[in-house]
Amino acid sequence: MERNGMMERLTSFLARTRGPVSGGDEVVAQARELLEQAYVHLPDDALTEVAPLGRLEALQRALPSERSQLHRELLAVFARLGDRHTHCALPEPFASHVAFLPFLVGEFLEGEFPRVTVLDSAVEALERGDILVSWNGAALAEVLGRHRAWQHGAHPEARHAKAVQTLTFRPLSMLPPPDEEAVVLECVSARGMHKEVRLVWQVADAAWLARHFASSLSGASEVRLENEGALLARRVDTSRGTFGYIRVDSFAGRPEVVLEQFTRALTDMPHQGVILDLRRCEDGIVRSGERLLQLFTSRRIQPQPFQFRLTPLTTSLVRSVPALAEWRGAVERAAAQGRTFSEALPLTPVAEANGLGRKYTGAVVLLTSALTYSTAEMFAAGFQDHGIGRVVGTAARTGGGGASPWPQSTLFKLSGSDAFRPLPEGPRFRVAVRRCQRVHARAGLPLEREGVVPDVLHAPTRADLLHGERDLLEVAGEVLTGMR
Repeated sequence: MERNGMMERLTSFLARTRGPVSGGDEVVAQARELLEQAYVHLPDDALTEVAPLGRLEALQRALPSERSQLHRELLAVFARLGDRHTHCALPEPFASHVAFLPFLVGEFLEGEFPRVTVLDSAVEALERGDILVSWNGAALAEVLGRHRAWQHGAHPEARHAKAVQTLTFRPLSMLPPPDEEAVVLECVSARGMHKEVRLVWQVADAAWLARHFASSLSGASEVRLENEGALLARRVDTSRGTFGYIRVDSFAGRPEVVLEQFTRALTDMPHQGVILDLRRCEDGIVRSGERLLQLFTSRRIQPQPFQFRLTPLTTSLVRSVPALAEWRGAVERAAAQGRTFSEALPLTPVAEANGLGRKYTGAVVLLTSALTYSTAEMFAAGFQDHGIGRVVGTAARTGGGGASPWPQSTLFKLSGSDAFRPLPEGPRFRVAVRRCQRVHARAGLPLEREGVVPDVLHAPTRADLLHGERDLLEVAGEVLTGMR
């Protein structure tokens, strides 16, 4: 089937979206201006070799004639930044479409060897628990290595985690289309049987895909609460006893709603301890995350402070935008001293971070991964810095995203500058404009690129992926027992 109105072959999609570059010089110039004037991490030593402004300048001097090639070059520049807060999102039809193979994968460690296994499948030939051995004749490690280069990850662990996550579902707004038309998979079943499966890349609207594949590609059995399905709560049984379990997939809800839902969920949690799971949480509103810390401790919460990079744009914004007036003194004092960054101020008011107080008095363990990012990562940092509990990580550190990003539409609205005006058929850019620092014993240390290092490291096992996080929950239960 080439196209049925819902899905179409990748080759068909690419054929109908080919075309010449239109306004390419303006697009690249806009990307340069956004990074130069607004990107808070631009002076980062890690970006010296990446040289994003130089790469964009070179691209502007030798613009590709084909639109797909320009898109690929832009995506490459932003991927090299290693910052998921700062990206280039392609226009329609790419913005709303996903290239996919109808199965999901996860990775676990077997001895010293990583294995990629099928988690869910809408294809009879692929079963849950099948191990992928090769991909069009190449070893999975090699395939993931190539795919990793396109990921917006601050460090190798984050890039690898995103490569696994997007191996079979690739949002075309942020990633280039797959290089191959079809994939021949060599697999080994849970019973040790070898098989070969050929699948053709398809493209579909992301919203349609989420609706029609949710049931066949979802193993979740928790009770779903409010907040747009972002919070799930239940009890879990381990050899150490029964504990509460709350998983948060997003902090994108309004702070008041998130706080109320969390408070309500805690009233049903056992006193033996609670496991907070932020392994899949990659976005959100800073105040939504930071206001939750008070629910678990009697210690006064110190919100994490943020800094602007001093540029003509940021200096102008704090002087002209009423909502940024509190930053004016911090920016002007830093400018007078010849500093690169402003003084640091919190985004979450101290009164809000402490106004409700402690609601759960039992022990708390926090689960993180290399996908834990942004607001979830700031929560993890605050959780650790305030000594609330112990952090159990399935990766050596969290994603390394300590910033406040703004879409270019916000920069255009606040500045009124045509340099930031979204182009009608151009990509949409987003830029990290403020960076955060940690507090208490780690005061002044950046969260960006460094992430949060867990107190306990647990490599995911086959039982974790295929049997309800069995081994991970046992580790969490053991840690909770030791904290009582």
